[in-house]
Amino acid sequence: MADVVTVCILEPCCDKSEPGYTPRPKPRYMRTPGRSDSCNHLHSERRKAMITEYGSCGEAEAEYQGKACGWGATDGWLYEGEMPPEGERFRIMPIKGTLTTHFCHREPVEIPFPTIDLAREYAEEYHEYPDGGRHKQILYNIVGDQDTVVRWSSYTVKVGTELTAGDWA
Repeated sequence: MADVVTVCILEPCCDKSEPGYTPRPKPRYMRTPGRSDSCNHLHSERRKAMITEYGSCGEAEAEYQGKACGWGATDGWLYEGEMPPEGERFRIMPIKGTLTTHFCHREPVEIPFPTIDLAREYAEEYHEYPDGGRHKQILYNIVGDQDTVVRWSSYTVKVGTELTAGDWA
């Protein structure tokens, strides 16, 4: 059993991203990003990551289960260990695009990770969305929490490369 268990949760930005929010049913034709009953602030306003450390797994698990829900894929994580100080953490920098458009780097996600392995595991998990869809981040880079220098890449980006959001992937 770990001496410290760390929980990281993204702070809700409005009532639609609060834990326990239940969207109203919507017809099929309204299931588009611009017409969603979900929070539309997630991409325009940065959410703050709240990091809390506990001395027992039970307390940490209770907070994680009670708060780790909402509309975004970057809701939070639970880690057996201490969170490193800022500057020694990591973030996921996903790739966006489709086969009919070009692929480019997105902004790094708001949530910091204590290890590269935890960031990789998080990016490679499937995340459920409110409409029942599933998403897995296949192409992504892991960068520092204070920069966009590549620490690990899921494809062929060299470690140490400085990335810019919007650049071709």
